[in-house]
Amino acid sequence: MVPVISCRLLYRMKKQRFSGVAAVVLVLVLYGSGLALEGKSPEVERKSATNLASTAEAHYELGVSYHERMFTDLDQAIAEYEQAVKLRGDFAEAHYHLGLSYHTKAKLGVDDKVLYRKALKEYKLYLQYLPKGPLAEKARQNMKAVELRLR
Repeated sequence: MVPVISCRLLYRMKKQRFSGVAAVVLVLVLYGSGLALEGKSPEVERKSATNLASTAEAHYELGVSYHERMFTDLDQAIAEYEQAVKLRGDFAEAHYHLGLSYHTKAKLGVDDKVLYRKALKEYKLYLQYLPKGPLAEKARQNMKAVELRLR
C-alpha cells in the first residue's frame, strides 16, 4: 500500500511543480510513517513521536513550497494579464484580474503603494469598459479597499 501512495503523491507533486526537496522529504516521511503503522512492536510505538515531528516538518516544507510558488505564479499571472491588455486595451476582464493580481501582491507583500495604485487604475478601467459587468460590484468593493490602503 505504501508504494502506491508514494507514486500517487509523486504524480501530484510533479503535476503541481513541487520543489525537489519538499517532494523527497514528504515521500520519505510518509513512506516511513506507513512502514511504522504496519508493525506493532514497542520500538515502533516509541518512534511515533519522531515520525510525527518528521511529518510536521514535511508539511511545513510543503507549506513553504506552496507559498513560494504562489508568488511566482502571481508574477506570471501579472505578466500574462499585462500582455493581454497591451494587445487589447478594452479587455475588461483582463483589466479586472490584473488589478486583482496587483492588489493581492500588494497585500501579501510589503503593502506596496505603487501596486495599490496600479490595482486601482485597473479596477477603474474594468468599470470604464463594463460598468454593469459581472465583476463591477466586486471591482467597486476592491477599489474601496485599495483606497483605504492608500490613505
